[in-house]
Amino acid sequence: MKILANYVKINGEVKSELIIPADFVLVSSETHERDGEQVKVERYQKNQEIIPNNAHVTVIFGADGRLISYDNLVADPTLELPSKNGLEVVGTRIWMNLDLDYAAELHFMRIETQQRSYLDDDGNRQSFDVQWVKYTHDNGTYNWVTIGPGNQILEVEREAQWDYLESRRTTEAWNSDDWVLAREGKGPQLEAPNALA
Repeated sequence: MKILANYVKINGEVKSELIIPADFVLVSSETHERDGEQVKVERYQKNQEIIPNNAHVTVIFGADGRLISYDNLVADPTLELPSKNGLEVVGTRIWMNLDLDYAAELHFMRIETQQRSYLDDDGNRQSFDVQWVKYTHDNGTYNWVTIGPGNQILEVEREAQWDYLESRRTTEAWNSDDWVLAREGKGPQLEAPNALA
């Protein structure tokens, strides 16, 4: 039987909403600091060579094994993007399945239609729209679930800090290739609302 996909495991428990394509393999696993916490950053993709903004999945785990973020840059732009109707419920259900106690202190903010993209195997940029479902938390952070074409969950992130004076994120963005390039001095600093590297 052909395996169509693998899934993220959180503390040993499979989370079937968080897909890792079957032909992706773990190509890097690094420890970095995120808001003072040592986190594990894993990258999955087809080939061993890391090409910035190629098709890949990044998963970040906290020191206690909780999921910090999941970013899947692989989507089928030919599939239909869901409407915003009902996505608050979908997003909340995802959070409840990932961390019920944490989800109890989330508060829905809004839904925005945004765009994501990745470079395919031929180096062509593939762009597609997503629905970004944003929440605040009692701990003062921002959190979200991003739903893409075909109702696929493409992003989950929790505990993102914000600088209100600068109108930008302050939490390190190890799940962003452009941010990492800026951090390493290989690319320009990103404009707000992105975090300074």
